Amino acid sequence: MTGQRPVRNSELVGTLTRAVAIGCFGAGAIAAAITQQLVLAGAAFLAGHTILATVAMIADRRRRGVGLSLAGVGWLSLSIGLAAQRGADVAIPETPALLVGGVLVALGTMLVVGESGGGTERDVDERVE
Repeated sequence: MTGQRPVRNSELVGTLTRAVAIGCFGAGAIAAAITQQLVLAGAAFLAGHTILATVAMIADRRRRGVGLSLAGVGWLSLSIGLAAQRGADVAIPETPALLVGGVLVALGTMLVVGESGGGTERDVDERVE
């Protein structure tokens, strides 16, 4: 077994978690593009973002976790607004759902990628102290 290292449980869990999240995003994309089930697509996107946010929170990456959570809720809101716009039987008015969804996706994305010049959250915390 030269050159090979044993697979640790955390690596296996990480790989499985990523696979489930990718499955959620893939199912959402299929629901949106092929079956036109926009609310189902939004729920799948929310599930994928929630899984990734949970992992980020466990890894003590709070800003990333909050950003992913906000983006997931934003995608659900956007999908509900789009479904309402297309005349689906949705009890929420389309314009506020689209507006709130867009703002949440933008804010969540900024929190995920805008971590002070690309440094990690821990790096930022250390510079503050």
